[in-house]
Amino acid sequence: MNFSLYKFFRYIILIVCMSSGLTGKAQTNENSNQINEFTIYVMPTLLPLDWSSPSTLYKSMKHCYLRTITQQDNYLLGHLAVGLKTPLLPRPLLIAQTSASIHEKVDLVLKQKVGFAIMGAAMQGRLETHQELEHKLNVYAKRNKLAFIRYRINEKAAKRIINFIDNYSRKMDEKKSPSDYYGGAFWPRYHEEGSGCSAFGMAMLDLINLLPVESKDWKIDVNIPINLIGGEYNLRKKIKNKTIKRTKEWHNGNGIANVDFVKYFVYEPSIMFDWILKKRNLPDSVYMPVEENGIPGLLVDGSGIEFDENEPLFEERPEPNLFIDVYKKKINIAPDLIN
Repeated sequence: MNFSLYKFFRYIILIVCMSSGLTGKAQTNENSNQINEFTIYVMPTLLPLDWSSPSTLYKSMKHCYLRTITQQDNYLLGHLAVGLKTPLLPRPLLIAQTSASIHEKVDLVLKQKVGFAIMGAAMQGRLETHQELEHKLNVYAKRNKLAFIRYRINEKAAKRIINFIDNYSRKMDEKKSPSDYYGGAFWPRYHEEGSGCSAFGMAMLDLINLLPVESKDWKIDVNIPINLIGGEYNLRKKIKNKTIKRTKEWHNGNGIANVDFVKYFVYEPSIMFDWILKKRNLPDSVYMPVEENGIPGLLVDGSGIEFDENEPLFEERPEPNLFIDVYKKKINIAPDLIN
């Protein structure tokens, strides 16, 4: 994360402390009456992906890539950004986690031939800026490929989100912060882990007890067979495309995790996008259809939702994961190796 953005978050925390009375100043009634809103912006893939099996995922991803390679301002696997509007901030926040270099992905897939290790490999990452995302959201809106869920939240929840982002972007050592790492196996609420784009937003909902039961419908949960994982994650093996194309099933879960298979899950932006559009036609007492500049969305009143303010922002990962074990070894022994 660049220094100026880091200073911005430090400034935000100072404002939060002042508004909460921690610096000796009383909180104003004016601020307490203003609205706090947290928004999840969802951008699907331009063409659908088929997660039925490794083979169908490979074919649909290749098709999507070849058909959209010339599209400007395109997130190949879809994307998720978050917005926070609160009187605690000097201006609304718009932010997202992304990978820092397409060249690193190309190297892993075409040169190192890591196969499906690309789904969980730790790569260089960064936080996208307000200006970048504002442009991308406009582009996706014109394509009719943008939807959102907006949550009304209370001030305590807004403070907790701000505090989380500040800590997530704070350096773990002399050079790196968790936000400097991107990968599909990360859950950013686990200590010293980076994030994928969708996990970044979902973790913040989890943080304030707003991750809904319906989120299970947004989730892809599979076991990656170890024979489809190569590179540094499996004895430097190079995985042939034909091996992936011949694999018609995900691993069934029998055997030893991280030896015979690796557990993997992701909140899929395309599934979330379709879910939002369908839910708008079937509103209920929780989800209210709304629009913003023609962009379809849902509004949820979460301002009365309670959460444990003493619960740590970050926790220990409960189970080992092959991708995370390799990542942790790198950052603990030689952080620069992941550059």
